[in-house]
Amino acid sequence: MSQLNNKKYLENNFAANFGTPLFPVLADLYLKTKDLRRARKVCELGLENDPQNTDGKFILAKVELVTEKFTLAEKWLKQVVDGNPLHITALRQLIKLEFHLKRSYNTIQQYVNRILRFIPEDSECAGWISLLNEKGLENNKKVLENQNTENPPNHNEESNEYQANKPVNEPAYAVVPSMATFTMVKILRSQKHYHQALATLGVLESIGGNKDRISKDKEEIEALLTAEKK
Repeated sequence: MSQLNNKKYLENNFAANFGTPLFPVLADLYLKTKDLRRARKVCELGLENDPQNTDGKFILAKVELVTEKFTLAEKWLKQVVDGNPLHITALRQLIKLEFHLKRSYNTIQQYVNRILRFIPEDSECAGWISLLNEKGLENNKKVLENQNTENPPNHNEESNEYQANKPVNEPAYAVVPSMATFTMVKILRSQKHYHQALATLGVLESIGGNKDRISKDKEEIEALLTAEKK
């Protein structure tokens, strides 16, 4: 068994050092088994000793979402995306939560724009932009002009509901060449945005990236996609 899935090992590691980098892994295991009290306690103690740990903050936000403490979840998600601007999953959850809490459209727009900087043609963002535009957000026009409107995605009312655990459909993904790096591939892969990771690898291949590494990464990501569909 991998040590990262060994609860006893993680508990001993945490007992010896509350600030261990592994405390979010233990908290997540508790969360998955619905032991919310322990999950919250581990996060709180871990963050007391390592206040900058964004993974711990993200797990704590998920705990607060499950217990419907939405303003606390909002607080932690904001800290996650401020500490790690590339945490796309946290950004998506925060945007859905901001809609649910009826935050201002300017506030929501700034988080949508963060995703668009890295994923310019993200279909979920297009849905959010459409929703914001319907509500009369004037400064949304500039963003809309920068999007490909030839085949706009179907807008669904579900975009207006908070759905923290709903899988995100992967869009056709246009990659800005300057952002196509193996680091970006790693980040997208870790957050299960497999189609986007493959698109980034395609750009890397077109600009003369390491062929062996690209081929290896493609094979691994395609295997993950296949496993996900089963």
